[in-house]
Amino acid sequence: APHAIRNMLKGLNTLSGLSASTKEKNLPATDNNIFKYPIIYMHGRKRFTMNDQEIKQLKEYLDNGGVLLADACCGDNKFDQGFRNLIKKIYPRKTLKRIPPTHEIFNNTIGFELKQVQRRVPGVTNSNQAGGVRTITGEPILEGIETDDRYSVIYSKYDISCALERQASSACSGYVEKDALKIAINMILYAMLQDVKYQKYLAD
Repeated sequence: APHAIRNMLKGLNTLSGLSASTKEKNLPATDNNIFKYPIIYMHGRKRFTMNDQEIKQLKEYLDNGGVLLADACCGDNKFDQGFRNLIKKIYPRKTLKRIPPTHEIFNNTIGFELKQVQRRVPGVTNSNQAGGVRTITGEPILEGIETDDRYSVIYSKYDISCALERQASSACSGYVEKDALKIAINMILYAMLQDVKYQKYLAD
């Protein structure tokens, strides 16, 4: 979903009145320029690994005030496992835990009120026929890692990226387009509104 972040930022500007640049920068985790940005975003559809140097710098980024947003394209199980393994290497004593539905990231003190959202469930239709897709309504599901009383990692095992590109197929497990955009915007606004000093960037 190469245009997901651009569409996310365009939606952020339209719906929130901000004027964030929609230009994206693809940076490896070892690039010191990541410390210039309060948020980094990653997604994918396959298993991946990072080397020790990448993991060390990503941890330093998160511990210095940065926020990592991520989602598994189409709910891909291989990416999901790879991401969970990555977080376990960064924080061996922590585990991704569900962010409570009552958390501010889901309410209109941050952005949109997200008590109920729609999510695609592939494999069955609303008439329980195999091979289709069913849309269910329920609480949004995000997981995170807390660092110093804030979420430094916010992750969705359900697709956001492909929905932002309007290309989600019937085999794509994730949020419908309008709710994917609202969730993404709330994630960004939450990350930006934290009272955090970006120590590494300010020191440089």
